[in-house]
Amino acid sequence: MKLIYTSILCLLVVCLFTACSSDKKPAAETSPPLEKEAPAERAAPAPDADVVSYEKQLASGNMHFLVTTTGEGSMRHLAIQLERAGQPSSRIDEEVEGTVTNSVLTDLNGNNKPELLVFLNGSGTGSYGRIYGYEFESQYWGPLQMPDLTAQQLQGYLGHDEFQVADGRLVRTFPVYQDTDANCCPTGGKRTLFYTLNNALQFVVERVE
Repeated sequence: MKLIYTSILCLLVVCLFTACSSDKKPAAETSPPLEKEAPAERAAPAPDADVVSYEKQLASGNMHFLVTTTGEGSMRHLAIQLERAGQPSSRIDEEVEGTVTNSVLTDLNGNNKPELLVFLNGSGTGSYGRIYGYEFESQYWGPLQMPDLTAQQLQGYLGHDEFQVADGRLVRTFPVYQDTDANCCPTGGKRTLFYTLNNALQFVVERVE
């Protein structure tokens, strides 16, 4: 009898311990703190290669020209569109460095075929000048050739060219720098070159002043 009583008592203790253990709730799992994401940096907009930086329309007889450059950096795309009455359109494309300052139609060699001259100033402090030129006839066009400056013409030359057409000549003027001159302040006066155009489409220096 005593043994049965002892067994019943042990069984009650075990049941009571089990009930107490089942009432305990497991500790809640804690998540690591969330890190705040840094705001995404906006990339700077890329230069638009299709931005028209120069545009001019010119005409000679039944020829109509549209001269444009696109781009905003130092390198730009020059396009010359030619429309002729009753003929397919033509187009010239060039990659150029610098900014177009002007474009003109002329007939410097007097052969009744128009020449289109495009004047550019290069990028940088020197703004070195350059010309793109073409002669047109009914179905064809040819590039004009500009000679390099000679050693004598280069004395004191640091760019800043200005071009114009006057009295049937291409006129190129630039300041002359002394050895100690700053880029902003040339003191050597100006040098002017006068060019004629021959039938081989070559510019020839006629005189220097």
